[in-house]
Amino acid sequence: MNEKVISLIEKYGLEEMKETILAHLHPCIYLLPQRTEFPELAKSRLGGYPDFPPGWSYPLYNGEPLVFIGQLNLGEIQSLGIANELPARGILYFFYEAREQSVFGELENRDGWRVLYYDGDLSAVQSVPYPGTDQEYGVLYANHLQMNKGLSLHGDGIKVPDALWDTYYDEFLPAFAEINGSHTWNHQVLGRPNNIQGDVFEEVDYLQGKENGGPYTLLLQVDTDVDNLGIMWGDVGTIYFVLSLEDLKAKRFENALFSYQCC
Repeated sequence: MNEKVISLIEKYGLEEMKETILAHLHPCIYLLPQRTEFPELAKSRLGGYPDFPPGWSYPLYNGEPLVFIGQLNLGEIQSLGIANELPARGILYFFYEAREQSVFGELENRDGWRVLYYDGDLSAVQSVPYPGTDQEYGVLYANHLQMNKGLSLHGDGIKVPDALWDTYYDEFLPAFAEINGSHTWNHQVLGRPNNIQGDVFEEVDYLQGKENGGPYTLLLQVDTDVDNLGIMWGDVGTIYFVLSLEDLKAKRFENALFSYQCC
C-alpha cells in the first residue's frame, strides 16, 4: 500500500513531505462491524456477550459489572500477517464502564476498564449474558468483524508547511482514507491511534506521570458507532486500550491503559 500513498503524495504535489509522511505510516487492522443476532463462539466481535471459559465472570467497577466492548481472537489477528508482539493464540476481552462513561483513563479509576486474556481450550468457552439489570445500557449490539489490513498515519508527528496545509488536509487525507476503504467508523487494532484531542500514547504517559513510557501497542480502538453498536462516546468520541511493549511481551494484559477522547 505504500506505493499507493506515494502516488497520492505525487498527485497532490506533496513531494517535500514525502519522507515525513512515509516515516509516519504504521500497518494496522481495520475492523468492519456486521450486525448479527447469532454470534459465533470464540470469534472476534464487538458488542454482544463475551465467550468465557468455565468459571469466568464479568469484571466489576464500584460493585457493578462492566460493559463488554468486544473480544479479539488472536489467531484471526495473526493470520493477517502484520508484524506484532501479540500472542499467537487465545482471546483478548475488553470491558469498560460504558453506562455512565465517567472513567477517562485516570489510574485511580483503573478498575473502570479491563483487558482479560485467555489462552486455553477455545472449545470450552460459552457465551455469558450480562449479569446486570440495566440491559439497555449494559449491552452493546453484537457484531461479527471483517478484518482488513490497512495503514494508519501518525498525523500528530507531521509538521505541515503553511503553503501545503489546505492540500494536505482537504485533499490528501480524504484520499488516504479512500485507499484504506474510507471507513465510517474507526474501529482499529495495531498501528497508531486515530487521535481526536492529541496523541493518545502521550496522553497515557501523562496519566501515569511518565515521559516516554512506551513504546505502546494499540490493542483496540472503538469509535462512536450508533448504527452498529448503539453507542456514542461523549460528543462523538473514541475509546482506546493500549499496552506497553514490556507488558505485552510478558502477557500482562491486566496492565492495559485506557484513553477516552471526544470533540
